[in-house]
Amino acid sequence: MRGIESMAYPLPEDIQVRVHAGDFKGALGLIEIYIREGIAPLLNQRLELEKQRIERMSANYPYTRLQAINMAQVAIPELTDAEFDEMELRGDIQYMYIDGQKRYFESFLSSLYRLRPDMARRAGTFKGPKNELLDAALAEIKQNGVLSYRMHICASLEVNESAFQPGDYRVHLPLPAISAQQSDIRLIAASDDLKSVCAEDAPVRTAYFERHMDSNAPFFVEYEYTNTVKYFSMDMPAPAEPLYPSVPAPDADDLAELPGHIMFTPYLRALAADICKDETDPLKKARLIYDYVTTHVRYSFMREYFLLPPIAEYVATGLKGDCGVQALLFITLCRISGIPARWQSGLSASLTEAGSHDWAQFYAPGWGWLFADCSFGGGALANGSRERWNYYFGNLDPFRMVANSRFQARMEPEKKFPRNDPYDNQSGECENERKRFSSDEINCERKVVKAEKLI
Repeated sequence: MRGIESMAYPLPEDIQVRVHAGDFKGALGLIEIYIREGIAPLLNQRLELEKQRIERMSANYPYTRLQAINMAQVAIPELTDAEFDEMELRGDIQYMYIDGQKRYFESFLSSLYRLRPDMARRAGTFKGPKNELLDAALAEIKQNGVLSYRMHICASLEVNESAFQPGDYRVHLPLPAISAQQSDIRLIAASDDLKSVCAEDAPVRTAYFERHMDSNAPFFVEYEYTNTVKYFSMDMPAPAEPLYPSVPAPDADDLAELPGHIMFTPYLRALAADICKDETDPLKKARLIYDYVTTHVRYSFMREYFLLPPIAEYVATGLKGDCGVQALLFITLCRISGIPARWQSGLSASLTEAGSHDWAQFYAPGWGWLFADCSFGGGALANGSRERWNYYFGNLDPFRMVANSRFQARMEPEKKFPRNDPYDNQSGECENERKRFSSDEINCERKVVKAEKLI
């Protein structure tokens, strides 16, 4: 998305006051005046982005209070209004004010179940952790020092019939990229209208399609890759060479701020100093940061990242967030503490299913690049598994697909209209000559065709 770096710029106070108050109509009116009259031309990109954010916000918060309470009471037997109000006060139920009315997050119920297992049990949706596959894989990795899986996945994107309109379509679908743990990538099949494929080391790797459609039809890619993970433990001596020797050494970007979400604010600097204290060993500092994130941040579903304020500080103060915001907090605190750190994302793909997921990498002298999955680690600790909690500092499981190696990287070719997610791409993007198609207007599916253990 063009000008996304301008999200680090402040809004004029009169606009900011209206945004914070949920006076979106008033904010949009002021933005138009600023742009039309050229009041602050250096802020024009920031103002255009704020217009897009405001327009998307209502879609993320569709329910009135009455609708939300009714939904909750249908789902959770004998839930009282007082219980609902208490959970709202504690931040377990997400809402915001939009044009003078409380509006509730589209996924407030599923997010509530993640935050409050007691409510999930009352709703009959609590399933508990199913980690037999992970536990078996982790035991094998610890025993043998390495584990590889050959993964075969089919991914597709289709415009919903209610949103479809004849025209010329442009679609990006994620593809596996070369990374520390990922190799031997093969594109098996794709829609006939495949236009181009990004280089294997692209920071946002996609297959790009162009198609004229008079009738609706899906776009798809089918691919294979090998994911190989090697075992790390704090108790082991550093190896003679890095665990993943093919990965280049850190560069300046791995220690730098990234406007507007990886920001070295006074609070985050103070937090990093408080976490690390007098520790000087980079590996031990990274562990202290991991422990802080996984023991202080509760997992919660989030609205679109484009609609969030600077993310690292947002999650550091609110202490709730999903896999991506937890990874960004870890990365930011590491960089502040002098530890190179970077983003990885794509899929968490098991033997039968695949879903979007984000995590972090960090650099430790002697070991090279290692991994940190704060959401998997924090979830393991919350469910009583200190073993898996320890494992996800430094390690990953092999059931991943890496499509993105940089946060906020540009797509190739660039879209004409704003991306659904200007920071990452795990599901796909779609537009025609008239508009972008929102995440609610497209259906993205990822199917694991085969998962074969190699070593």
